[in-house]
Amino acid sequence: MSENIYAIYGEVPELIEKKCDDLIAQYLNEPKNEFNFIRFNLYETDLNQIIEETLTMPFLSDKKVVLVQNAFVFTGERPPKDAQVDNEALIKFLEQYESETLLIFEVQNAKLDERKKVVKTLKKFANLKKVEQMSEEDMKQWIKRTLNEDYKDIKEDALNLLIELTGINFNIIKRELEKLKLFLGDRTTINKIDVQEIVNRSLEQNVFLLTDLIQKGKKREAINLVRDLIALKEEPIKLLALITSNYRLYYQSKILNNKGYSSNQIAKTVNAHPYRVKLALQQARYYQLNQLLNIIDNCAEADYNLKSSYMERLLILELFILSL
Repeated sequence: MSENIYAIYGEVPELIEKKCDDLIAQYLNEPKNEFNFIRFNLYETDLNQIIEETLTMPFLSDKKVVLVQNAFVFTGERPPKDAQVDNEALIKFLEQYESETLLIFEVQNAKLDERKKVVKTLKKFANLKKVEQMSEEDMKQWIKRTLNEDYKDIKEDALNLLIELTGINFNIIKRELEKLKLFLGDRTTINKIDVQEIVNRSLEQNVFLLTDLIQKGKKREAINLVRDLIALKEEPIKLLALITSNYRLYYQSKILNNKGYSSNQIAKTVNAHPYRVKLALQQARYYQLNQLLNIIDNCAEADYNLKSSYMERLLILELFILSL
């Protein structure tokens, strides 16, 4: 294994970028510049150019880093026609790598395609670092640190509401925080009213709210929410797919919970974020397993109607909600 080859992979680009920046800063021990840091995009750059750069001695610097972004070759992604990589050449390069240059592959994917020979070689000769999504507590701490850097703070009830509206979605939370900081102006503390006025509920959280309204028998409110989402240009088929995904998660979570699985174990088993599993378990306790199966069947029937019926799509969704 080479100490100077890393593959950083995960689902959240910003967290991957942060992990790479930390690794680069630790290695260089000085600010990045045009002499000690070279960035490539594998979609646009020939492999030979990357290889040549890693073997070239640093100029006006003691150390050098080569970062290769969008390293699709290690995933199951089908690359663009003009972005082909010679896998055998890459395998040979990894096996023989002895350069002092730090080489980092940035992979925007939750998994590497371990069926590929090039991935098996990568695992043997490189350091693999998976960047996990933040837990609910990690996200809250990150929000507080980010605000503190700008000499601002957030009240606990406001923080909880922010998480409730956005879910554990790093990109959404980062965007909403910027809006909140602009809204605050000279004030230093975000309160619950600020969050209520500024932060939009994410689509995923709207769907959780929708299923919560259905469970509580508030069908009219649920239908109004669906109408609002369609007015915001959300597609009925997409909405139904998200609703189906939620009920399927409720069903899976309830089964595994009955078997004694913890929420974290459930999250790993069903490949869902622990925060989604937390919400799913809260909902699932109000249902029997056969009820959830019936709802999933209704979802399948509604999906068929959406794709084959001449009936107006909003009406199909409204009738579906009334049937639950």
